[in-house]
Amino acid sequence: MEDRIFFMHIAKTAGSYMNQLFINEYGEDRVLTHVETKLRNMTKFKNDVAENRIKVFSGHVYYTRWKEIAASLGVSFRNIAVVREPVSHIASHILWLDHYNLPEKKAEYQALGESHRRLVDLIGAIKFDNIGDLDHFMTHLPAAGIQMLDNCQSRYFLCGPGSPVNFFEPITLSHANTIVRATREFEFIMLQDNLDEHVVKLNSMLGTRMKPIKERINEAKSPRRIDTSNPIIRSILAKRLTVDSWLWRHVNTLNAEKKSI
Repeated sequence: MEDRIFFMHIAKTAGSYMNQLFINEYGEDRVLTHVETKLRNMTKFKNDVAENRIKVFSGHVYYTRWKEIAASLGVSFRNIAVVREPVSHIASHILWLDHYNLPEKKAEYQALGESHRRLVDLIGAIKFDNIGDLDHFMTHLPAAGIQMLDNCQSRYFLCGPGSPVNFFEPITLSHANTIVRATREFEFIMLQDNLDEHVVKLNSMLGTRMKPIKERINEAKSPRRIDTSNPIIRSILAKRLTVDSWLWRHVNTLNAEKKSI
């Protein structure tokens, strides 16, 4: 059976860009994106797997859940992910949520779940240049805000079936060893900051010829900005990034180790 690829699409880490590279390489009919929505119909999903047609499975799926799914399918996957510098990541994620406040996004806003709509409402009320507003928001995140903004990148490697924490619980460095074990099951965790260079390396791993794309894909559409050059704003955002900052350093070390082999 041909090797399959699982791309764990961590929100706002150039995942849509990577999806397009995979589509350009394998063809649209062999790349299943947003697999989290396909899992709602497990019968069809299992048929897609059994047909051996799909090469790349990509989605916003926590790794522990994906491992459970892969085991039930009896299929092995080459796991790939991208992580991003934590402060720029959380700022981008907040702005992505903020774009649902645009008048032209009203229908998409209404399609969100109740808890996510309330989170978008809270973000819409923030003046991003007001450090008091921003600090209050980051300190008093509702449950949906914790799931989406509290060490979001690390959460993908940690949460899911059998996780020591639930989706709406803040995570801490007490979970570092569990996250380390998960990262070592990935063939390559790329860095968004070095994406073009890492695509070349990924090609050598997979035997592909993916070519970097110049344009950005699915970037945040909010007209507002968060000044991540401001040290106070960075410190406010960083209060929810202790584990993600550790993860960022860990992945850099992991890549350096692989490079030296």
